[in-house]
Amino acid sequence: KQKHSLTIRVQKKILGKTFTKTLIGLIDEDTGIILNTLYQLLKEHTGQPDKAKKIIKYLIRFLIKVGVFFKNNAFNDAEMILFSEFKAKYRTTALTFISFYEVNYTYDRELLVDYFGCVFDLLRNLIKRHISPKSLDRLDVVQDIMKDGSLLDALFDYDNMETGLSRHLGVICCKLKNLIDDEKI
Repeated sequence: KQKHSLTIRVQKKILGKTFTKTLIGLIDEDTGIILNTLYQLLKEHTGQPDKAKKIIKYLIRFLIKVGVFFKNNAFNDAEMILFSEFKAKYRTTALTFISFYEVNYTYDRELLVDYFGCVFDLLRNLIKRHISPKSLDRLDVVQDIMKDGSLLDALFDYDNMETGLSRHLGVICCKLKNLIDDEKI
């Protein structure tokens, strides 16, 4: 494994040990609202608030770690290509997610699961050199829930958009659109 600069190692250690409102302050408002809504959605879907909190905590850590690695030029040339591919696929997935919300009865479970799988595969390949095997296992936990067909089916239940998990979809899509418009995705 390549040695990282002291700065990156310290930042990784702090992020690995800390989950406080300070970390939330590093995330923009739209992303924060998406994460809060996703927490509520996961809490309802799993019936386990602690599991939902853990998944959101892992997701926040990955978002911030990628930002730290990028900011500190920790990615080599090959990883920068992966980073560009990751951003493009993430954007495509977000646009597809929004489209499924805006156009009733267009939801395609297999397509969305495939897109999420590609996003997480690119993310894994991008950061695997920089994080521990334990962190890669945490990435699997997040990936498994994001690719959960029963969760996606409940989320895109067009006949019950005002109730159940579907009621969260509007908030998520609105904030995703803001992030796309602001070119953060």
